[in-house]
Amino acid sequence: MSKIILYIATSQDGFIADKTGDVDWLPPPKDDHDLEIVGYKKLMQRIDIILMGRRGFKQIIGFGNWGWTDKQTYVFSKQDLEAPIPCITITKDSPNQFIQKIRENNNNKDIWLLGSANLAKSFAEVGLIDEIILTIIPQTLGEGIPLGLSFNKFYLTNEQPLMDGMIQRIYLRDQL
Repeated sequence: MSKIILYIATSQDGFIADKTGDVDWLPPPKDDHDLEIVGYKKLMQRIDIILMGRRGFKQIIGFGNWGWTDKQTYVFSKQDLEAPIPCITITKDSPNQFIQKIRENNNNKDIWLLGSANLAKSFAEVGLIDEIILTIIPQTLGEGIPLGLSFNKFYLTNEQPLMDGMIQRIYLRDQL
């Protein structure tokens, strides 16, 4: 069965975005080697579905170039949205409803829960996150949008230093 993976970065004080929702404080990868180091390339091989919230979708689509045309993307939104690309589907389903449908039809590749913080919380509250890959960026924002997840149902399986002072932690959901 496919795993749902929250692959996300936070500031060292736990924020995924600044107070305006911007993520321009995240260091951009310099090359493919950087993407390899932070595990992004490996993640892309593991998944065939991406899940995201409306605000994150609007921000990413606003950049003008959709980088995941080979992945089916589902955008969770209570508001009506237009899906400008065939690989994007808008859903109003709850996490449980959605995952039940997806797991019936998925080819068993994993699923990337890209964010938002609210979407991650809604998946975590009903026990639908199987793995968290958290990259901590050595920058303090002071305020912003917190990840705000409780890790008490997860255990740390790996922690490793990356480049430029970043640390990556991998957590798995406790099955007990």
